[in-house]
Amino acid sequence: MSRKIDRRQRRQAKVRRRRMTYAAIAGGALLIVALFALAVVNGSKPAEPLANEETIALGQQVYEQTCAACHGAQGEGHAAIAEAPALDETEHAWHHPDGQIQQLIINGGQQMPALGEQLSDEEIVAVIRYIQTWWDPAQLAQQQDRSRQMPLQ
Repeated sequence: MSRKIDRRQRRQAKVRRRRMTYAAIAGGALLIVALFALAVVNGSKPAEPLANEETIALGQQVYEQTCAACHGAQGEGHAAIAEAPALDETEHAWHHPDGQIQQLIINGGQQMPALGEQLSDEEIVAVIRYIQTWWDPAQLAQQQDRSRQMPLQ
């Protein structure tokens, strides 16, 4: 009888170990999924808080006075001016980090005049934030991820 009890106890211990192994694997998998979800959520957050209404209004004013003639009233670009691309969600502006857009505004580009002497730092940031209102959330999240590598100066 002692052998039967001993055998049964070993079997029960083996079953308990197997259950513990399965529970550990399931817990580990759940932890991995939770960490991945957290990374995705955190990766979608902007590099810095984006603009308030006052900043957006200033950006709109600066854009209308300084940028719209070439880039279009709603950032749609001008077919006649190839060097003035659309800034809305239809073209590549959202592929560039904040710091690169800022430098382009300050220093100019191929046909774009340098505006660093004409606009204050506040106005440059405001116009960038205004342009960003045209991008969809996924584009903005990707752009802000890139902006971590080259933020505003």
